[in-house]
Amino acid sequence: MVSPDSAAKLLVVTLPTAPLRRARCAAVGVVNGTLAVLAHSSADGHLPDAGLVFSLVALLTWATAGFARHELTWRKLLLLIGGGQLAMHVLVSLAAFRHAHEADPASMITSHVVATALTVVVLTVAERSVLALARAVTAALPRRLGVLPATAPLVVATPSLAPTTIVLLDVLSWRGPPAEQV
Repeated sequence: MVSPDSAAKLLVVTLPTAPLRRARCAAVGVVNGTLAVLAHSSADGHLPDAGLVFSLVALLTWATAGFARHELTWRKLLLLIGGGQLAMHVLVSLAAFRHAHEADPASMITSHVVATALTVVVLTVAERSVLALARAVTAALPRRLGVLPATAPLVVATPSLAPTTIVLLDVLSWRGPPAEQV
């Protein structure tokens, strides 16, 4: 039989340390931005210069870092990837408005939806795999010992006669203006 305390412990998700969480979310941002650009260009959408595209991918990666403290479920990933696809589409379209002809809206929507769906599925499986691996490694490693409780006051040996010296200063310092000033 499982006690209520142990059942609650089984549901706790242990996330990797902070640098690994940030790297995980950075990977999500880079994948999201890259696939948004690929989906946009595959539907005959024009792209701005590469510097702006890289800047937009970096901005999307930075925005993804806010999710580093949470497990990325498929719902969160759908919100994150779908919002990223929409934002990248709008920004890339505004930046490359020198179109000679407009891209077909149906193919543009289809390519972004397919990119979003595939990305969510792949990243959901990757998220579960990484967290399962982290849990397995954590379970295999030895546990840290906690701090032992104090059973008696701490006794520190000190000498009975502490050496003392008196320091006299040769200079007296008076605060304020001189007394002779009127």
